[in-house]
Amino acid sequence: MASTEELQWPLAAYRRRQHEGVGAKWRAPRTHLHAEMVKKRRDPTRSPKRELEEALRALQAGDLQAVEQLMQREHETPVPEDWQRRYCDGARAYWDQFYRERTVNFFKDRHYLREEFAELMPAHVLADPKRWVDELESGPEVIDLKKAALETKTVLLELGCAVGNGLIPMLRANPDLFGVGCDLSAEAVGLLRSKDEYRCGRCFAFPSDITKGADQPTAEHRALEEQLPAGSVDFATLLFVLSAIDPEQHSQTLQRILSVLKPGGMVMVRDYGRGDLAQLRFGAGHWMGGDRYVRGDGTLAVFLTDSGLRETFEAVGFVSLSCEYKRNEVVNRGTGVVMPRVWVQGTFQRPA
Repeated sequence: MASTEELQWPLAAYRRRQHEGVGAKWRAPRTHLHAEMVKKRRDPTRSPKRELEEALRALQAGDLQAVEQLMQREHETPVPEDWQRRYCDGARAYWDQFYRERTVNFFKDRHYLREEFAELMPAHVLADPKRWVDELESGPEVIDLKKAALETKTVLLELGCAVGNGLIPMLRANPDLFGVGCDLSAEAVGLLRSKDEYRCGRCFAFPSDITKGADQPTAEHRALEEQLPAGSVDFATLLFVLSAIDPEQHSQTLQRILSVLKPGGMVMVRDYGRGDLAQLRFGAGHWMGGDRYVRGDGTLAVFLTDSGLRETFEAVGFVSLSCEYKRNEVVNRGTGVVMPRVWVQGTFQRPA
């Protein structure tokens, strides 16, 4: 379990972590694209975004054959195997660097969850999902996790909670929720703990590699089953998390989640769908084979299918309640360009 200081005074604990390494310069983890990235930063001329232009033309025209051809990556060589293994095995370092650079301001709060995951919301919020919800107020003390899990609160587990852009808005909208968050990046968890709303007395966050059990990557990380009693969670969310995990580890990750859910408990998933603009716009040097890619910062991007997601959940014992593609068009306010997006969204239940 986390120390009393980390639970009650998260800001002080985070600042302490930041200063523990004073004198030791942090070095960002390298990627196989490092030389190319340095060259781009030094070159003042902007290169044409050919991949993006091709992808937009194919998507806007509804040319499925062209879209499929872009995803096949013909005549393109995948990222070398040793680098692929480094990105999968060393994901923590790349995500830590991501949050060191972007801190708490990169992602927007996910208010849309009020509509998308109605099971988590009270009736008055469902009647008007866009209504204003007050920020969380600091509580006198942090509720004991196990006590909260066993008593009146509904326990929500957000896997890959980052800096709380999903967890905190859901706690604001439903005062009966007790939130538990975990993330591979201790940097992200530290930033979440530093927020005023974290001290509401209704949430608890810890770093964890959810693909592993007791063999966690650092002494600070904790396994899910160490922090959560078996069968203690009512709802869990996986928001753009499976796409950041090597597909070979999906099954063991879902088995671990299944074990902490109550009978009848649900997992809500929203993630990148195959054929999304983000997949088509990747240039040469990012493809790892199949629907797996690596971004320039070393973080993974796996694009999922509705059938594949359903099969993976059902294979470990879940019942599929829903699983479908969600398509939307996002307008770039700066350029006016319409960008078609594809997500896959599903709800899966542990049998009662």
